Amino acid sequence: MMQLIPILIILFSRVTTKHVFATLSFIAEIFIFLYVGMDALDIEKWRFISQSPGKSVGISSVLLGLILVGRAAFVFPLSFLSNLLQKSPHVKIDMKQQVTIWWSGLMRGAVSIALAYNQVK
Repeated sequence: MMQLIPILIILFSRVTTKHVFATLSFIAEIFIFLYVGMDALDIEKWRFISQSPGKSVGISSVLLGLILVGRAAFVFPLSFLSNLLQKSPHVKIDMKQQVTIWWSGLMRGAVSIALAYNQVK
């Protein structure tokens, strides 16, 4: 019976650590959404946008384009390197999956995690 105690301790600490990180992630998301919500209520920013809507749309478009190019600059080369290291063809990331990862947000979110779990199996 005493030989099972270390196994139970490891199992319990792993479960506890998993819950701690999930809770910290949830709290961080709450603060991010609160910050974004409070920032959206800033009246001075809305006055600036109403004075020059064309400039605001132009800057937003350029930033969106740069974000998409930046995501592509990381996702596609890293996927290519990952495919070079994989020996089995069914484990490699195909172009459709790469585009999904790129669109979902630079290796974050549920889609990229699902693809990672698919790689492990």
